[in-house]
Amino acid sequence: MTVKKIVCRTLLALLVVFLLFIGLFVIPYFANIIMPWDRSDAIEAAITWGGLADLPDAAEDISVGTEGSMFTRTFIVRFELDNDAIDAWIKKSARMKNIVPFTDEEGTQLYEIRPGEEGSIGGTVLIDRLNHRVMISMSWS
Repeated sequence: MTVKKIVCRTLLALLVVFLLFIGLFVIPYFANIIMPWDRSDAIEAAITWGGLADLPDAAEDISVGTEGSMFTRTFIVRFELDNDAIDAWIKKSARMKNIVPFTDEEGTQLYEIRPGEEGSIGGTVLIDRLNHRVMISMSWS
């Protein structure tokens, strides 16, 4: 094998590694994509910033999303849970148990948590008791 071929293959391998790095780490960060290996960290950040209890084991249909830019980050966690378990979760959540939520005409409850924990902006917890859905949205800047 000639030196030219070795150099070409080495450069090609480096290019592939670089493109994989960009595709797996840089683009998801700026495109607000949660990669599977970051999912638990995003959930942990949202509950920590909100002063919330861990997600109950009975939580179903858990989804995690993100919004923001390189200067701000918002994690959005959605899950389903029966109303009794929601009440127990609220009582375990340090920042929610003493907040009187805003309740709309459909019974949806909105908890404002501002400022958040650990220097975060905070955010909201939206509880739709009719459909047994909870949405946590917490931000940091």
